[in-house]
Amino acid sequence: MIKHVLAMLLCFSAIGSLYGQGAQMIRNRSMLTEYGDRFYADAYVVPHDADDSATVVVFFRIANDMMSFTRVRDVQEVRGNYGAEMSVSVELRDTLGVIRQRTRWSDTVFTNTFEETNNKNAYHVGWTSFRIGQGTYVLGLEILSQKESNQKKLKLPAVAFMPRRSTRLLAPAAFGAPETVNGADLLRLFVFNSNLPFGPEQARAMLLVADSTETRYTYRIHQLPWDNKEIRWWRVADIEGRVQSQRDRFPKISSASSSEAAYLEMVDRPAPPRAIATVEVPIPMSTLVPGRYQIDLVKAGTKDTVSVKFQIVWETMPFSLRTLDYAVESLQYICSEETLDSLTDGDASENRQALMNWWRRQDPTATTVYNERMTEYYRRIDNAYFAFSTINEPDGSRTDRGKIYVLYGQPTEISKDLKASSPREVWKYKNAPKQTFTFEVSDRGLYKLVDVR
Repeated sequence: MIKHVLAMLLCFSAIGSLYGQGAQMIRNRSMLTEYGDRFYADAYVVPHDADDSATVVVFFRIANDMMSFTRVRDVQEVRGNYGAEMSVSVELRDTLGVIRQRTRWSDTVFTNTFEETNNKNAYHVGWTSFRIGQGTYVLGLEILSQKESNQKKLKLPAVAFMPRRSTRLLAPAAFGAPETVNGADLLRLFVFNSNLPFGPEQARAMLLVADSTETRYTYRIHQLPWDNKEIRWWRVADIEGRVQSQRDRFPKISSASSSEAAYLEMVDRPAPPRAIATVEVPIPMSTLVPGRYQIDLVKAGTKDTVSVKFQIVWETMPFSLRTLDYAVESLQYICSEETLDSLTDGDASENRQALMNWWRRQDPTATTVYNERMTEYYRRIDNAYFAFSTINEPDGSRTDRGKIYVLYGQPTEISKDLKASSPREVWKYKNAPKQTFTFEVSDRGLYKLVDVR
């Protein structure tokens, strides 16, 4: 009877339940899994109007779990129940390695719950700036107050300011999400080591170019070839459009910026005497898969081109999806043997493409490349791997409890009777599938599904 019930938990019925229960997650040891570096920074050079100098603005972003939070004892403090010092040292060196400037930025950040203090995906941001002359510089950052085991330093790619050279692009591009707050046109900076996060939101690249008059451009965003280390998705179509540089619209750090987010605000001001203008290129993130891209900005009627490379990175990509063989094997709960065989009968690149194409057919939002259903499925695989692992069954996603969790998510109720002659654990779902699953615990600590009703 049990085998018959489980055999019915196949592809479309199971996948359909995933999307509706995406918010339900078992608290487990998945917090031990690290996503990315959790310490990011970007530098942006803003030339001054009248002389050969500029300001380098450095933005940084640090995950909660890299900082040491303590309980707030001051009853007058209303910003949160746990606080941590966020202290970062930033050095500016020249090409010879000589430290030209050094500064220390500090602030106190807060969270409301203890769980938030260990969150790898919740961040706090900060920024500082330097005044520079002509030259090339390297920026180094170090977290001064952090947990002992965490990464301490970050070195940014060299930034150059060469106002006397004939160059079209005056500064590294700034990437962020456009927002409007109280009528102000803002760019919420990603602060992601010059990368863009994979997801459904729109983005914008903001460039400073050497225009003495407002100039029309055509642009093309195109996908670059895969390298050998990348996970191959699929080819996406080029994106083309037209924009115009603006001589009376420039960025400044917005007063809306806080430890929660860094913003640039686009403000109107008189055209400066020097050749400088802004260009804003929209990036439709909903159509772009993770990978490397290039923006080619071509001055209308010429071949004069400015090129900017960027990468879309899925920072919190489930680990079970990163390894092809494991990602395919993990479909055993929702796919037939024939489907699994069809995903493994080619070479690695062909199988990865076949896997992605299979998931594209299950995507509930086909107009975007971000697949909520695929993401939720593999996140459950990751969670189950840790939550239900034992010495005898190290891969918790392959256990009976792991299987039911992957298919149906967090149960409404969990009850245990481990002192009975036949110790048991019972999972009850009040929503779909509206069933109760009973697991019997063996003397070896193995949980076996023994009843479904």
